[in-house]
Formats: sequence, C-alpha cells, structure tokens
Amino acid sequence: MRMEELTWPDFEEAKKSIDTVLIPVGSVEAHGRHLPLGTDVFAPLELCRRVEKRVRNAGKDVLIAPPIWYGHTFVLNVYPGTIDVRADAFKAYVREVISEFVEEGFKRVVLMNGHGGNVYPLVEAAEEVAESYPNAEIWLINWWIDFREDILSICSSQGHAGQDETSVILAIRPELVKMDKAVGEKRTSRVRVIRKDIGRELFPDGVNDDPGSATRENGEAILGVISEKIARLLLGED
Repeated sequence: MRMEELTWPDFEEAKKSIDTVLIPVGSVEAHGRHLPLGTDVFAPLELCRRVEKRVRNAGKDVLIAPPIWYGHTFVLNVYPGTIDVRADAFKAYVREVISEFVEEGFKRVVLMNGHGGNVYPLVEAAEEVAESYPNAEIWLINWWIDFREDILSICSSQGHAGQDETSVILAIRPELVKMDKAVGEKRTSRVRVIRKDIGRELFPDGVNDDPGSATRENGEAILGVISEKIARLLLGED
C-alpha cells in the first residue's frame, strides 16, 4: 500500500489495521558513468515493494511511505549531480518524519536505507525518536551491509556502483544502466581519511568495485533473498 496514493480518509482507515510503515531512504549521487543518480533510492524502494507484497501474501499489511530522496553524501560530492545534505540537517529532517509517523499511531517505523553516508545520521535520528516515544520501535535496515553474506553468495564482490549494486539496478531499471561504461576497481584505505576531495581517490569516476560482471539474474536473486528475509522478520518468523 503506497501512502501517496491514498486519500486522507483512506489513510485514516488504513491505520486501524496497519502498525508498520516502511520508509525508503537514499541519496541522489554519482554512481559511476553507468548507473543513474537515483540508484540509492531505486534499490530500497524496490525492496519495500517486494517486502510489502510478501507480507500481504501472508495476510498482513504494511504501508510504504514516499521515499526520502536526498541524503548525506560528503565523499561523492566531488562529482556532478551529487546533492549533499549536511549530516545534522539530514538527521533533524528524518527525525521529524519518523516522529510524525509515530504521532499518527504507527508502532514500528522501518528505515529501508540505500546509502552508506546516511547510516550514522539515521542511527542518531532513530535514537532521538526512541527517547521521546518509548513505545515506538524504529528499524534501520542497510540492505548491502545487513545481508552481505547473502549478497556475496550470489556475487563475487560488492561495492559502490559495483557488481552487486549494478546487478540490482539491472533487475529494477535496466533501461537506465549503461553496461558499456561499467568499469571500476576496488579501493581501500587503512584508516578513514576525511578530506574534501577524497572521493576522487576512493571512488574513481564514482565507483569502488568492478561492476563489469553484473547481471540482471544476480540482481533478481539479491532482491529475492533480501526481501524474503525482511518479510519474515516483519512477520516474526525469524
């Protein structure tokens, strides 16, 4: 059930039987020369759709809220098209969004996150809401981290705009992927270096992995196993 498609009376009625809202959270940022700027929203939104379908098939409903498109993306801000929101502003905004859903009566708010730079601000936002609303439960799901073992059982590597992420977008929006430009390599640093232009070193052309062997089939497999596991968690089966 998509919130933005409901009228307010429909929404009021839905709240009587739905206690969980899923909020896709991502960023608008560079993902190599081969993936769209909206990659970090496309992935969690598709996961929300698949989770909602699986949960509904089990006899339960969840609400999918409109995505939070813009996120905190300092490192990739060296590339055109990356829209960076400072961490404190992003945290405050998300905190208010979560709080509003709790005020509306939802018991569980699931942040379906698709972007690494969002993780720490999202944790802080969730903690602040939990302090103010002791009966609320906020879940933070970082799909590429929380299900890394599952992903690496399907792909040989993972990384920003890499094999796993490219495979997922091939499964969701193949018309937006330019596989002839899907090149890259893995870059690492022994310590976290924070510098204004560090993104050009760690993410050459906005990539940190080799996406060349990505496939639609692998993307479908990733989306399938992750959405199944999240649905089972929501249903209390795991």
